[in-house]
Amino acid sequence: MVTDSNLTAGDLDWLRKLKAAADAKREAPQIPAHVAAKLGKFGLAKAGASGAFIVTPKGRDALLDQDMRDAEDR
Repeated sequence: MVTDSNLTAGDLDWLRKLKAAADAKREAPQIPAHVAAKLGKFGLAKAGASGAFIVTPKGRDALLDQDMRDAEDR
């Protein structure tokens, strides 16, 4: 999977924060509206039942892909 070039490192950081909160079973952080809109546009996160954003399977795949690319760059 190739992460869209319109996503910034900051966008991916917010996605990581959402994933970390979900993994720890904590409340998701409030993310800026423009970031939420961008993550939603690319299908990486969506509003959950409570209204908080959650990471989609596509979002988890994008983070894994980015982590693998970052490891290759080291």
